[in-house]
Amino acid sequence: MAVDKVYVLKLEDTPVENLPGGGYVQRIITKAGTGMDLTFSKGCLKPGCGHRMHDHPTQDEAVFCLEGEGTMTIEGVGDVPYSAGMAIVIPRGVKHQNQNTSDRDTFVVSMFNPALR
Repeated sequence: MAVDKVYVLKLEDTPVENLPGGGYVQRIITKAGTGMDLTFSKGCLKPGCGHRMHDHPTQDEAVFCLEGEGTMTIEGVGDVPYSAGMAIVIPRGVKHQNQNTSDRDTFVVSMFNPALR
């Protein structure tokens, strides 16, 4: 397979998007930026914060916890506690929500395939 273009991207050059409820996400790799059908992000949830129940109808999502801990509530599964070094894979169309259950920032990286953006 031929490589069209190699991208070297820096987190520090990636815009910060504030999340409702406390925290932020940086979408490091996007389809808009690379043309590749992949989204790769780093996110931070502040203590006690999270996001609402939602799904990604056309994307599989993988979440890997770098630091901290939380609970991922997954439709049909229930509450899944996680901590640094753990990954959770959520198939497309499955509703889920993420909550920081610790007293410090929780950092995760996530990957969407096909691209979310």
